[in-house]
Amino acid sequence: MFLPLREMTFFGILVDPAAVLLVVCLALFFAIRIGVNRFLDLNRFVWRRPLVDISVLVILYCVAILTLRPI
Repeated sequence: MFLPLREMTFFGILVDPAAVLLVVCLALFFAIRIGVNRFLDLNRFVWRRPLVDISVLVILYCVAILTLRPI
């Protein structure tokens, strides 16, 4: 089952669904980042923390786009 990716209106402005998904993925990313920092010191295990952060965000965004598209 998938959700159709259609343009949404917010106060009369058409918003691309990819932008809405990006905002949702950013919120999920920050929740994951806070959780990982609280329970696991990730800085001990990675070489470049910003690179890991960007890659996790890209993975979340790609998974969201690929799961919500029609087949």
